[in-house]
Amino acid sequence: MDLSLTEEQVALQDSVRALCEDHFTTAKVRACEKDPSEADAIYGDLAAMGIGGIIVDEAADGLSLGLTELVVAQSELGRALVPVLFTESTVFAARVLADSDDETAKAVLASLPMGEKRATCAWQEAGRPALDGPQGVTVSGEGDSLTLSGAKCFVPEAARADYILVHASDASGAPVLCIVEKGAAGIAFTGLDNMADLAMANVAFSGTPVLAVAARGDAALAAWEAGLAAMKVAIAAQAVGGAEMILHISRDYASTRTQFGQPIGAFQAIAHYLADAVVNVEGARMLTYRAAAAADDGDPFATWADLAKMKACQVYRDVSALGIQIHGGIGFTLEADPQLFYRRAKHLQLMYGDPLDLQERAGDAFISGAHKVLEA
Repeated sequence: MDLSLTEEQVALQDSVRALCEDHFTTAKVRACEKDPSEADAIYGDLAAMGIGGIIVDEAADGLSLGLTELVVAQSELGRALVPVLFTESTVFAARVLADSDDETAKAVLASLPMGEKRATCAWQEAGRPALDGPQGVTVSGEGDSLTLSGAKCFVPEAARADYILVHASDASGAPVLCIVEKGAAGIAFTGLDNMADLAMANVAFSGTPVLAVAARGDAALAAWEAGLAAMKVAIAAQAVGGAEMILHISRDYASTRTQFGQPIGAFQAIAHYLADAVVNVEGARMLTYRAAAAADDGDPFATWADLAKMKACQVYRDVSALGIQIHGGIGFTLEADPQLFYRRAKHLQLMYGDPLDLQERAGDAFISGAHKVLEA
């Protein structure tokens, strides 16, 4: 299988990289950690470039491209440490809404690619396996007078999104995919500290009006699974891009920092670590593109997505830790850049499926025969 990029994909990569290098430096990353609204400018630039519509259908003002193009763009966002609301809205939320027949859901979807509106996804609950069984957040009422009650956790930038997509259950325990406006009555946000200093919150609903029901039953669950699979590929791509960047920073530092009369990169202890890191990053990149290729070919790709995210995030975590070691004492300081990548790496590793969850999902797929790497 040829996983090399086409000329158009290379041009996309170059364009997004140039935009991020010009408008989103590590100084801006630090500013966003203090004030998430500092990312609005880069979100607007990315939307104007069309990046938000990569996997959105043309009928919803998207570009109808594939996950390979998504990986190309998301790798550059990971390289620049762009916060996650843009991806949460244009990948996860957009894919969750993609197959809805509801007119309001279609209108919400059409507002996402160009950044007119932003959406985030509330699908996790404390002490409950995600997407598994009846939810603690429940829907009550009839017709157009539905309300939500319950709480969701680890919702990215919940207070800054215009819409919240909520995985809930009806009275029978069946899944319901609800759309809620941020300013609706009965919503309470509790900010969550996290290693990456990204805006996250627990969200409590108390008789909160539902704007629309995008899907019910099996269709709702399928929508969440499809959105999560696409998001895992996007996060894997960000992890690869981030790992590439911290590796580049560390290599340059090892080439210029001297000790005992020579660059520290000349010492085998560091040179071997860097060489191993290059191989591991390349392996993670190929696995991520393999997941995207499966999706673009119309093949089942959920397990590929699990494997790609598991591998890429572990590599990102390891390479960013190596970067801190190579930088020595300065690498542990907040003034230096390596810690920015390490903290983001650990955050991404735990979000959208932690390593143990991904291992279990992939193992079940292999054992059951649902995922075959080699066909007979």
